[in-house]
Amino acid sequence: MHRSFALAICCALCLVAPNNLFAQSTPSSTEDDTEAAQELSLEAELEALEAEVYDTPAPADSALALPSGAPTAASVGAAALQSMNPDISFILSLAGAWFSDEPDMRGGHDPSNFGFNLQGLELAVGSDVGPYFRFDSALVFYQGGVEMEEAYASTLALPAQFQARAGQFKTRFGRLNSTHLHQWNFVTQSLVSAKFLGGEGLRGLGAEVSRLALWVPGTFRWYLAAQNISSGATGRSFAPSSSDIETFSDLTVTARAEEFVELSSNWDLLFGLSYANGVNKTGRDNRTEIYGADTYLKWRPRTEGGRSQVGWQTEFMLRRRQLPGTVLQDFGVSSWVQWTINQRWATAVRGEYISAVDSDPLDPEWNEDRRRAEAQVSFAPSHFSRLRLQYGLDHMPYRAGTSDDEWVQMVLLQAEFSVGAHGAHSY
Repeated sequence: MHRSFALAICCALCLVAPNNLFAQSTPSSTEDDTEAAQELSLEAELEALEAEVYDTPAPADSALALPSGAPTAASVGAAALQSMNPDISFILSLAGAWFSDEPDMRGGHDPSNFGFNLQGLELAVGSDVGPYFRFDSALVFYQGGVEMEEAYASTLALPAQFQARAGQFKTRFGRLNSTHLHQWNFVTQSLVSAKFLGGEGLRGLGAEVSRLALWVPGTFRWYLAAQNISSGATGRSFAPSSSDIETFSDLTVTARAEEFVELSSNWDLLFGLSYANGVNKTGRDNRTEIYGADTYLKWRPRTEGGRSQVGWQTEFMLRRRQLPGTVLQDFGVSSWVQWTINQRWATAVRGEYISAVDSDPLDPEWNEDRRRAEAQVSFAPSHFSRLRLQYGLDHMPYRAGTSDDEWVQMVLLQAEFSVGAHGAHSY
């Protein structure tokens, strides 16, 4: 009986051993089949995800029938993830302020209260929308609410160097109007821009077309836009409210042309002309025209290396407004020089002059010329933070003889902090 039991065990071992040896001798085929199945399943999931994102149907049996030259799983996954994860940043701007007397701050982001001021918390979101469009937006949060500064889509693939955008956007008038708070060279908005364009600048819903021309010396570009621009903080020289815009002739039309020339290996020059035309609040048949000219001269020793550079910017605006029985005309000029010393330190000085007109319905008390001078020093510990100390002297002679002083001094200390993809300063 013991011999029969031993013989049975030996027979069982003989039957099992070849199966084990065969399994150990061919592991690659089974593992390869498993890995291939996983890869095909991953490709199918990625293609289905891409189809869902771009609203296109996924091909039948796509995992087994990928055409020649089809996107790889990595490229499809990157496109899908990019479309679902736009560039996002938060930019916080705070300012402390001291004034020798009651100030007359015209900018919407200007620190106008003694002590601490929240200039704004900007949320910037942007991303390519497939290969043909790009979306950009900027929301600004205040202590009293939230404001949509920009939200527009731009084209990426128009022929002949054309580009178009539509939505809510800052008008390209001069060089400063289209910039945001964290891009300014000073704590306060330009006084000229605030008086003629508005405390929030010139912006509104509309459409714009532009074209880049490379056939002229340097680089030439023109812009043409039509927008719903109403008076107040976003276009104080134009229509009183959006409800007063009823026909195409009520839209504000703006145009800009600019030429960039590389004068030498170290010197660059940008020259621009701007024009705006729209109805104003004194009557449907009364219109406002604003003419602008700006120059920017920049020196940077590219041949020698280093981070130091000097820029000189000047903007001039002339405004003509039709009123019942008359035409008012005034002008202003703003000029400043900025010296970027190195990666961390920069300084700048600015001077502004604005003429006055009698019986101005927008600024009835502003019947004498006004001047303002400012100087600032900036320190950037990194790309994403900046401290700025600014001193200003504002001369308002029309306040002489009143309870307010015609000379107002101001000391401003600004702190900016950025997180995310958009917020890095030039460093």
